[in-house]
Amino acid sequence: MKKRYIVIINILIVGLILFIIVKYANDRAVESNQSSIASFEKMTTTTEQIVANYLEDEQHLCDIWANYINGSAEAGTPMTVDEAISYIRKAKISPEISGHLIYIDDGSMAGISTNARSTDPSDYSVDYSHINIFENLEISNVDGAVNLTRAYTNPLNGVQSIAFLNNIKVLDSETEEMRDALIIRVVPVSRLEQKLVFLKGEYENVEISLIDWDGDYMIHGKSLKNSNFFEYFKSYNPMSAQEYNQVVETIRTDIGSMHIHNSKDEDCVIAYTPLSGLDSWFLVAYIPAYELTLNRSIDWLILGIVVAGLLILLHFNLMILLNFNRKLTVAAEAANQANEAKSYFLSTMSHDIRTPMNAIIGMNEMILRDSHDDEILMYSENIRAAGNTLLGIINDILDFSKIEAGKMEIINVDYNCASLLNDIVNMVQRKADEKNLIFKLDVDPDIPRCLHGDEIRIKQVITNILSNAVKYTKEGGVTFSINSTKCEDNPDYVMLHVSVEDTGIGIKKEDLDKLFAAFERIDEKKNRNIEGTGLGMAIAQSFLDMMGSSIQVESEYGRGSVFSFDLKQRVVKWEPLGEFDSAYKSFLKEREQYKVRFVAPDARILVVDDNEINLKVFVNLLRETKIQIDTAESGDACLTLFKRNFYDVIFLDHMMPDKDGIETIKEMKECTDTPNAKTPVICLTANAVSGMREMYINAGFDDYLTKPIDTSRLENMLCTYISSDLIKQVDREPEQKHKILLVDEDIQFLRRLMELLSNKYEVAVSKSTAQATAYLKSHEAELIIMDDKLDNLAEGEPDKIIRDSFKEKSDTEITSLIDDFFAKVADKERREHE
Repeated sequence: MKKRYIVIINILIVGLILFIIVKYANDRAVESNQSSIASFEKMTTTTEQIVANYLEDEQHLCDIWANYINGSAEAGTPMTVDEAISYIRKAKISPEISGHLIYIDDGSMAGISTNARSTDPSDYSVDYSHINIFENLEISNVDGAVNLTRAYTNPLNGVQSIAFLNNIKVLDSETEEMRDALIIRVVPVSRLEQKLVFLKGEYENVEISLIDWDGDYMIHGKSLKNSNFFEYFKSYNPMSAQEYNQVVETIRTDIGSMHIHNSKDEDCVIAYTPLSGLDSWFLVAYIPAYELTLNRSIDWLILGIVVAGLLILLHFNLMILLNFNRKLTVAAEAANQANEAKSYFLSTMSHDIRTPMNAIIGMNEMILRDSHDDEILMYSENIRAAGNTLLGIINDILDFSKIEAGKMEIINVDYNCASLLNDIVNMVQRKADEKNLIFKLDVDPDIPRCLHGDEIRIKQVITNILSNAVKYTKEGGVTFSINSTKCEDNPDYVMLHVSVEDTGIGIKKEDLDKLFAAFERIDEKKNRNIEGTGLGMAIAQSFLDMMGSSIQVESEYGRGSVFSFDLKQRVVKWEPLGEFDSAYKSFLKEREQYKVRFVAPDARILVVDDNEINLKVFVNLLRETKIQIDTAESGDACLTLFKRNFYDVIFLDHMMPDKDGIETIKEMKECTDTPNAKTPVICLTANAVSGMREMYINAGFDDYLTKPIDTSRLENMLCTYISSDLIKQVDREPEQKHKILLVDEDIQFLRRLMELLSNKYEVAVSKSTAQATAYLKSHEAELIIMDDKLDNLAEGEPDKIIRDSFKEKSDTEITSLIDDFFAKVADKERREHE
């Protein structure tokens, strides 16, 4: 009897535990499924941002083509069709992309392409009259952020493509009349698909589609059989007309996910979100449901282990412990895989972002070195400052391992307040203007001009706060205030008080705690059309924490917000900032011009990079060092020169097609028949993720140099690796050029004179007497060259003005006249000093 009771009790206990475990397993499965779907929805939102950014960039390139062609027409020198196509051939970089120019004013939709037909290399004509991709576009007045067709077959090569559009006006060479035309940037769909390759690391069978308001595809997922997404949904998911209309309305107006059945009657999940920058376009991510469904085999294994443990009580705890350890192992492996996927993604994005940044910053450096126009130098200085700020942000954000490990450092340097404020205003003013917002600037003129702190982090914090204020303000304005007070307890420091006030949507009290949480966005549904990842304020708060400060928030929902913080900074110069615009112009005048540190005409180096612009940047950066530079655009070309010529240093790019830098240096190390056995090889890389230095050194490189290339670091590296016998130090003052003003109504004549004189003199031009008079009120000219038919100048000293019929004179006569003038001036000054 006693044994029976024990058995019954054991059965009841086993049944109860089995019930609890089954319920637990089911609850966890439901919870995990919901979490997986939520993650899939977030992935869809992230993908939409990537796709939207890519489409915006491609449209921007198409707009550049159109603006250049239309600019020529507006300037009175319209391009013919052949000239426009020739320009596009030169402007486009990728051979995969083509440009089509078609007439729309006669309805023919026919024109010419930059590429020939694959079936006839001599045929460049193109005809869109039978290609149905313009039905939803008013092509005679293309307007909007992105003007995009649905996917179609390129009539010239049969490649599935998408096209970006803009209107242009060109000259008909036969009739000499202006024609309305459409410029089309044709991009293979595969290029967009390449941007989404990172999705395969997490979702193997995910498919991305882009549909319009009616459900027609721009990008078509291969598993969605029908030509219309809504028709596909209706075909394999029976429902009433009211239910169908509700589904269509939900996809058009919301962000979320839902279950559907595919053509095989399998359960699938779609996530949907509107596409930023395009009216009535939507991104739909499709995936089989089993990929998001919890694998419940481990739960049933737990059930079996618990039952066995109940039958064998001595082993119960042991089995539970073993199962727990097994789950930890699986989780650790999954975490490692996810970390590897993140590292690959960050590495790829680092390369893709820093490579064009190298061209931008490098080419801008050439403008700073070669230009002598104050206005151009101011623009270029803004580009350099903004580029360096962006680069500093990219360097730290892409270095994901450093952020996760808490290794982010505050780097304090001396910085100019005028430059810092100008960078911030430049980055935010345009966004405010685009939304017709009033952007007020309240800068205390008594702020010390030069302070010591982490300029990049301070700019990032203020820019994040200002950008948020502009993004979440629909009308009214944003006020940026900054002032300082001297620290009584430490006389060498001041306390900066920074405040940003807006008239935006405000924040609810219950949402204030979410404000500084990573990846959290307040009022997600209400603000779903506002760009952002939810990281900006979290990063800003982290930086301020490291600098001993924090953000204070005052907000009234629906009325606006005030964000502020106080930051202690050491004073380098107590000279007050003064009026902001004047202070910044003064900073530009005092900036340090580039001076070459050394020349090495007998040194010879080899630079290897598959990007032609990067090679041009590298060569121009070292132009004044007079180093002999050979270039190669591939690993194989590098090996050929490596075996034939001796080089003092070799710079080898890492990410190259066919044969990358690591494969190339491996073959170089194995080569015995070469004069470069001991030549140092330095890796050129756009990959700035942490751990790369160790990887390159282990691969055989002597050192590495990141892109964008820093001129100072490049020259230091050359001084280190080139023999000191070949390096000659230089210390020279920059040549002062005489300033000349040219005044003539003939623009072509002015351009010819500028080309003739710019190398020797600093030249400015005016197209009229009034323009010249206005110029002379704020600029100095040592000599004024004027056409004798123009009116006299109200400004300018008469003995510095030469009037003549210069169009009738030869170039030699003009240069001789100018040289004689300055020779007489120099002789007069010399006699006055004697």
